[in-house]
Amino acid sequence: MRPQKLPLDERIHAILVDGLGMQGRDFSHEAVERIMPALNRVRERLPPVIAEVLWMSAPIAFAVRGRYVYISRSLIEYCPSDAAIAFALGHEIGHHDLGHTDRVGRVLAAEGLAHSPKAVALLVVEALSRLLYSRDHEFWADAYAIGLCERAGFDPRKCLECFDVLTKYSLDHHDFDGVYGSDEQLELDPAAATNIVGRTYTGLRLWAARHRRSHPSLYERRQALLERIEDHRQQS
Repeated sequence: MRPQKLPLDERIHAILVDGLGMQGRDFSHEAVERIMPALNRVRERLPPVIAEVLWMSAPIAFAVRGRYVYISRSLIEYCPSDAAIAFALGHEIGHHDLGHTDRVGRVLAAEGLAHSPKAVALLVVEALSRLLYSRDHEFWADAYAIGLCERAGFDPRKCLECFDVLTKYSLDHHDFDGVYGSDEQLELDPAAATNIVGRTYTGLRLWAARHRRSHPSLYERRQALLERIEDHRQQS
């Protein structure tokens, strides 16, 4: 009798844990074990998501289709509070709960990832999980995460400390556009135009500049969340 083939998410999980899993437990696992139960409890009876800590130098978190999210030990180490870690995990949970990971799963299945060499598979998973989401997906996952964290009892403003970690890492690696947006994004202001034609033209140029990258800048994401937090405070 042929053995039953594991689901795609379990095969990916096995590849990642085997290649990048940590040999022993430390503070990073303790942080995840504090945070994930709190986040899962407020997800309206959805199946629990499991977080895995990976030994990676970049401070990142990512998700592919299935029941797992992944976070690097370095991101946990650099985050100054549980709230910041919770936001990173909540963002990836958001991709799960909002259905964004379905496309990633289909691409990985089509590429035959489970049969690739482990070293190549690790790179493919990381690249695809970071590049196959749209700008809107990132904003939606951010909004989902901040709401999830707030319902779980985390201070929403402390959640934004996660962006400080990502900003420092990006600037250290000279990714200025990833932090602030392109020069056009910083310079173009439709409100400064004197008529509707000018505003429309400037708005179209700004839209094009923003959509050259798959992800919005960290500055855009932070500002959108600050506005959301302030609106929520005023309504309370």
